[in-house]
Amino acid sequence: MTSRRFSLARFVAHELVLGFAFAILSLLISGFATRALAQARVGDQAPAFTVHDSRGQSQSLVQFRGKYVVLEWHNQGCPYTRKHYVSGNMQALQKEWTAKGVV
Repeated sequence: MTSRRFSLARFVAHELVLGFAFAILSLLISGFATRALAQARVGDQAPAFTVHDSRGQSQSLVQFRGKYVVLEWHNQGCPYTRKHYVSGNMQALQKEWTAKGVV
């Protein structure tokens, strides 16, 4: 049983590393991360950018000027993502912070 847990833990760790690497690589390829990092400075206004939301709609940071904006990246196939959505944790956080004016 121990070897199975160890193998499962290694698999999960491997998948997480691959997921993060893929996300970073995707951003670097698009040039977004490079431009954003080159422009971003602590305390300054965030650099302008446009992304597609989970419904495929184009969203621009400029349209939310003056508001706190939270960006959420998720993987529907990830067991941790599923856990927090099935349990309602994420929906509760989204509802709580949206009520406080966070976009």
